[in-house]
Amino acid sequence: MQATAFVEDWLCSNTILGEGAYGEVRLLIHRTTEEKIACKIINHAKYKNASTNINREVVIHKMLDHENIIKYYGRRQEPFKEYIFLEYAAGGELFQLIEPDVGMPSCDAQKYTKQLLCGLKYLHNLGITHRDIKPENLLISHDGELKISDFGMATMFRFKGKERLMDKKCGTKPYLAPEVLREPYKAQPADLWSCGVVLVAMLTGVYCPNRGGIS
Repeated sequence: MQATAFVEDWLCSNTILGEGAYGEVRLLIHRTTEEKIACKIINHAKYKNASTNINREVVIHKMLDHENIIKYYGRRQEPFKEYIFLEYAAGGELFQLIEPDVGMPSCDAQKYTKQLLCGLKYLHNLGITHRDIKPENLLISHDGELKISDFGMATMFRFKGKERLMDKKCGTKPYLAPEVLREPYKAQPADLWSCGVVLVAMLTGVYCPNRGGIS
């Protein structure tokens, strides 16, 4: 694996772990300990409107501490680039474990669904909705634990005990609850609908290969 110097004691490998709306995610490796973390690289010169969304994502993600959610470690800002440091999930995306038209063993689907719902319950208890639950945003750790990632579309639906309806149509179409496309909707049921679609994909292998979102 080739790697280049990034910051003190860390090497940036050529391994691309994923791609998002504003850039790519690469693997960082510590020179001496060989510890691995993920680094989301945002190109502000290319994506002029990224700052507001990235700031919201960071504010939400740094609040979170749960075994079924990817850990946030910190950020580094430069004039035209920004780096967000995250927990590395060696098992890759849940998407990669779903065999087309087959799925996966039901015992595995049950385990991952339980872990997904556990992480989602934690978010909802904090008043946070993810709004883009799909297999590509669910990562697997080296020991097989599912972890929710990518909080680029997440937002608060409850603040100081007061809930609000969502009115932004965002997410990935095959996983959206029907009400998201029609009118203001409640956040929690919409996230749970997406979890149900993910479960169907795990059990049947039927999913939409289009990774694009609607917003």
